[in-house]
Amino acid sequence: MNSNDPANFVFRFFTEIGIINQLVTAELTRALGPQMNSSDFGVLTHFVRLDHAVTPTYLAQAFQMAKPSMTAILARLEKKEFVSIRASAKDKRRKFVRISDAGRAAHRDALSRIGPVMAERLAGFELSTIAQIMPALSELRAHMDAARNDADGIGALNRFDATPNTKLSAAE
Repeated sequence: MNSNDPANFVFRFFTEIGIINQLVTAELTRALGPQMNSSDFGVLTHFVRLDHAVTPTYLAQAFQMAKPSMTAILARLEKKEFVSIRASAKDKRRKFVRISDAGRAAHRDALSRIGPVMAERLAGFELSTIAQIMPALSELRAHMDAARNDADGIGALNRFDATPNTKLSAAE
């Protein structure tokens, strides 16, 4: 492949991102230890970022995995009391999941273990460089999220499965 070929450039770009992801995931796994795996941490991070209840279907779509796989992760997190899963008051077949205070605490604890490891790995690398590329990476992620949602027909935030500001009552 010609090094000036746009397809080759895009391939190299995503190869670099993929390698970084593999390296970070390996470090994350070591830092988290047996208490939590990277999938559990990813789901908790998603909840901390969104701060509202969502359905298991929404999470499976967001993480691009089969619903049974997401259900297994959620069952693990619920057993540890890191999330709560409640049936909708309107439709008992529909479930909503939200992070618990214990889940937030576990996420903070995990971050406290991950932070020093990542700082050590980035020693000698200018954080200003990361700060410069973050907006472009965020824009790329948003673009790719939107393209995936359009391709899957799920909309920007699938309003049927993720409801911002949803506060689950004891009845839900």
